[in-house]
Amino acid sequence: MTPKQIEKELNRQVVLFEQDIKNSNIAKRTAKFEEIAKEWLAFEKKRGEIKISSLQVYKGIQARIYKSIGHIPIDKINKAIIQNFIFDIADGKDGGKPLTTKTQKNYLIFISNVCNYAIDYVNAIKENPCKRIEFIKTETKERKTYSIEEEITLLQRFKDRNVPIHYIVYYMILIYLGLRNGEALGLEWGDFDLEKGTVFVQRQVQYQNSSTDVYISTPKTKNSIRNLLVPKEILDLLPELKAEQEQTKIDVGDNWHDSDLLFTTWNGEPMRPNRPYAWLKKFCEREKLPFKSLHSFRHSLVTNLIHNNVDVATVSNIVGHSNANITYSVYTHEVKQSTIYGCNKMSDLLKNNEP
Repeated sequence: MTPKQIEKELNRQVVLFEQDIKNSNIAKRTAKFEEIAKEWLAFEKKRGEIKISSLQVYKGIQARIYKSIGHIPIDKINKAIIQNFIFDIADGKDGGKPLTTKTQKNYLIFISNVCNYAIDYVNAIKENPCKRIEFIKTETKERKTYSIEEEITLLQRFKDRNVPIHYIVYYMILIYLGLRNGEALGLEWGDFDLEKGTVFVQRQVQYQNSSTDVYISTPKTKNSIRNLLVPKEILDLLPELKAEQEQTKIDVGDNWHDSDLLFTTWNGEPMRPNRPYAWLKKFCEREKLPFKSLHSFRHSLVTNLIHNNVDVATVSNIVGHSNANITYSVYTHEVKQSTIYGCNKMSDLLKNNEP
């Protein structure tokens, strides 16, 4: 082709390409919400940015969303439609089980993500209609906590009954550091700096169902990745735990799966998150000790620190909340009690320094 023919053909191809794009966008604008949602999920799976746990949550809520708004064209979905949907699932008016405030938010997050995809990648809508949506507030379950006396009794009973060292260290990490169950199970030997006496929390062990099996992922939030000072009581037990693990490797032989994890199954594989729960429940029943939950140790740590005047921002950093506002909102009562104490403390200081 001559240069002039090449230029003419290129211009023609540009026009055809632009026409294809235009036609594609028109088709997408008339696409139903469910179609765009499935396209977004496929996109996220390829990209690999969403955690497996989040994908499992989305998998469980899709049917209810598609039943109510899946048939609506994406460009016809507005704030009113979404608000009515949230109110309906909160009260169970859509035929499903009434949902808690937290679960309502999960549904909205899914819808919002689909809308953002429709804006950024499909060019089907211009604005996200999910802004400023209201939720039906539900009663929160009373948090169960262990008292200091109960925790001391539990640790003493471990010692009296010659409980295996890996269980002792595991529960001490929950009691002393307030780690989530999965975070504790995700600790590796390389996370510890024995000279500085610190541990770097940077992963968690999770299990969703038989299809995912046990897997290791990043912590719940970015702020959950944190460096913590390890009490001497735990540091002193680490050599004994290491020795137990090395002996287990020898006993198991070729069946051992090499990993750097502190807490594993008999053959070195990551431990399922439900195992420490089941073990402690049986132990407490046998010893006639109060059993609440593994997360109760975390609640106890936060409550005791706040009651002993550790500022909320510091507590938030220790337990790895996404920000201090989470700590404020979840532990409102404890913060109020600490505030009252602070006011009385100022009064005491002034009285004690009177001439």
